[in-house]
Amino acid sequence: MIQSANKLWLLFVTVFTLTSCNSTGQPVKNLNADAFEKGISSDKIQLVDVRTPEEYSEKRILNSTNINVNGSDFEKQMGSLDKNKPTYFYCLAGSRSATAANWAVKNGFKEVYNLEGGITAWIGAKKPVEVPGGGSVATGMSFDDYLKHVKSDKLVLVDFNATWCGPCKILKPIVEKVVKKNASKVQLFDIDVDKNPDVANAMNVKAIPLLLLYKNGKEVWRQMGLTDEATLTEKVKEFGN
Repeated sequence: MIQSANKLWLLFVTVFTLTSCNSTGQPVKNLNADAFEKGISSDKIQLVDVRTPEEYSEKRILNSTNINVNGSDFEKQMGSLDKNKPTYFYCLAGSRSATAANWAVKNGFKEVYNLEGGITAWIGAKKPVEVPGGGSVATGMSFDDYLKHVKSDKLVLVDFNATWCGPCKILKPIVEKVVKKNASKVQLFDIDVDKNPDVANAMNVKAIPLLLLYKNGKEVWRQMGLTDEATLTEKVKEFGN
């Protein structure tokens, strides 16, 4: 009898704990570009671009507010928003906005949405973008052209990056050094994701820096984030034989 009572008490505590954890709001809802566009069409929502000010100044979704998720005042700026209004987040490819969206849920925002694939997917879906100062957003090379570039007798190392990306700047000299030392085996293909959103979207680039290694036109290795010279050299030797 005591054992049964203990089981019931444990069940009650578990249910109470789970309910308490979710009391701040509903889980983040990930939306594709079409659903996201429909959601932000209302004037009773909050649209937050969590990229850097530099990225935001180049192109953005109309009527968005820039609150850099990696900024020192992110939480303070988020505190100025209405937690009861539906809040929509986006970034370059969906990773940083997912972090911001999860933070919002944990901090009491009632309705939270994240754009899958970020503004890269948004542009890929031909959705409208605001470009400060006028002009239009370049879509860069086509995916077919990309596939032609990665077909070679040598290995092809693709470096997805952006001018504003700090880690990309750290990785770039490492990549260039390894490629130079192994020029007989591998060639470098450098892609700025801001200038080539169609390719970034097609290749499902969720975050940068991102390295892809191709052999005979087929992807054989993928590395998201930083890596070191030794690891990269080992991969070139492994697939270059």
